[in-house]
Amino acid sequence: MKRFDIVCLESPNRSPLRIEGFLFGEENTKGPSIAIVGAMSGDHINQLYVASGLVEYLRIKEEEGKISGRILVIPAVNAYALNMGEKNWPLDKTDLNMMFPGYAQGETTQRIASRLFGELKGYDYGIILEGRRDQGMCIPYVKLIQSGYEDLECVKDLGMGFVHYRPHEPVETAMLQYNWQLWETKAFSIVFGKNGSIDQNDTDQVHTAIVRFLSKRDILDFHVFEGHKSNILDPNRIIIVKASRAGIFISKVRCGTAIKKGEVIGVIMDALSGKKLEKMLSPCEGIVTCQYAHPLIFQNSIAFRIASVELCCQIDTKREEK
Repeated sequence: MKRFDIVCLESPNRSPLRIEGFLFGEENTKGPSIAIVGAMSGDHINQLYVASGLVEYLRIKEEEGKISGRILVIPAVNAYALNMGEKNWPLDKTDLNMMFPGYAQGETTQRIASRLFGELKGYDYGIILEGRRDQGMCIPYVKLIQSGYEDLECVKDLGMGFVHYRPHEPVETAMLQYNWQLWETKAFSIVFGKNGSIDQNDTDQVHTAIVRFLSKRDILDFHVFEGHKSNILDPNRIIIVKASRAGIFISKVRCGTAIKKGEVIGVIMDALSGKKLEKMLSPCEGIVTCQYAHPLIFQNSIAFRIASVELCCQIDTKREEK
């Protein structure tokens, strides 16, 4: 294992801020290569936990002679935010994942993105460990945006239950996944967990999925159990349930729960009187993929996202007819 600095920022009043990489496998190996990027926000603790656990796991596997490719793991990109307990870069509140491909002569976060992207270019595969960008929590899923350079088949080797496959949005052209794909790396994101906490079940699932991917792509010489047959979802298959009132939000289901149409999935209560303001019913049969994760909810906030069984069947039938 080689541990090295990708970025080192000197500070007049504290220790240098470092973005460190951990490299496994011989530099001249002929096997496939992969880079795994961890926490890019200060509240992405699940992502930091998975990445740091992979470092220790791969260290042991390297000693056992099990690594047949080249693996780079970067556990934390936004170390400053993690240290300060903030979400974004503390000095100017910018989101590091909105700075790619970076600019070497620009602002601090642009320079960080430039140095990081320079290190990441050239890898065969790229995995970004992401947290949600809202006050929600979700079952672990793969996010693959359509840039024209994506590889849908390779993400199935993760064996995860859901792959959210959709066109990219204009704002995502400044994010790492889109730019990484343009430079011919088969990049995708794994989104999971609740920001600011550690969910052991979710992190174990993501760790296992990554090890499965490394094994199936001949980067790690290690046999693993098969995972799920991934369900490919596009935005048309996701039903959104919004809160019609503001108040205390009580969820009656958990992420990953299979629900029936008309089932009570949540309740909103008046924050002062305790009166029940809304009983939220499922509009369809399906699986809860995401839910609001804060006890106080605003009117029109997204409370649940549900992968609809009916829509999945309808869309699959139409595709078969074509």
